[in-house]
Amino acid sequence: MDKAKSAKPKIIAGIPAFNEETYIGTVVLKTKQYVDEVIVVDDGSSDQTATVAWLAGATVVQHPQNAGYGASIKTLLAEAKKRAPDIFVLLDGDSQHNPDDIPHLIEPIAEGYDLVIGSRQAQKANIPRYRRLGQGVISQFSHVLSGKKLADSESGFRVFSGKAVSVLELREDGMAISAETIARAAEKGLKITERPISIRYTADGSTLNPVVHGFGVLGRIIAMISERKPLFFFGVSGAFLIAFGFYAGVQVLQIAFGGRGVAIGTALVSTLFLIIGVFSVFTGIILNVLTRRKS
Repeated sequence: MDKAKSAKPKIIAGIPAFNEETYIGTVVLKTKQYVDEVIVVDDGSSDQTATVAWLAGATVVQHPQNAGYGASIKTLLAEAKKRAPDIFVLLDGDSQHNPDDIPHLIEPIAEGYDLVIGSRQAQKANIPRYRRLGQGVISQFSHVLSGKKLADSESGFRVFSGKAVSVLELREDGMAISAETIARAAEKGLKITERPISIRYTADGSTLNPVVHGFGVLGRIIAMISERKPLFFFGVSGAFLIAFGFYAGVQVLQIAFGGRGVAIGTALVSTLFLIIGVFSVFTGIILNVLTRRKS
């Protein structure tokens, strides 16, 4: 009996929450069925999120003011490090995620995986079309950033192994932390996989405008690509500029050889794009060397 108990993994769940008093209590109570402790980070809520979470049995950590989703995730990871769990489950507090999916989502950890992403692709019919489009675009850029091809890189329902909790150091304060987590895990050589989850969207389940959120995340991912893979970022950009400049130059020559004079405007555009393109490629090469030396 005691041996069986000692073999049971220590599981902790973390829930970032901002003005979620309507749902947080239910999410905490349902999550407690599957974990040893639920930690809620109240990110400067103006409602009773912290009180409801505490009454439901969660350990509550409060930010004095709204610091952002990424800041909440970093706080949760810091709290998890203190407790050294075998498994750390991360899910949202707005009832979008179903805690009943936790047993299914933690199974790959026993198979040797370190990060399990709850993929919403099997439930894509329940996801608004504009959200699916945005998720697809962001997933493609996340693939470039991390080198990992995932169907749903932005899902906030995730499971971490104890190893992942101990080695991951994240920096992003905003929503782009989801993509950063995958990139950091890949850098550390952690094993990553996906498992399908159910999903439910409610009219008041999110405090963020999905369009603004999407562009914000995409902007940060592009910025991270430029920082982590400068040769790719500046090289590809420069190649497109050079190709366009070359094409414009060919048009200038064709016009000139056709006896129609010199298209000065097109020639200037061609020269400008060629110069910027070459400069961009060399910038990528230089930054890539510096990045490799720094790492």
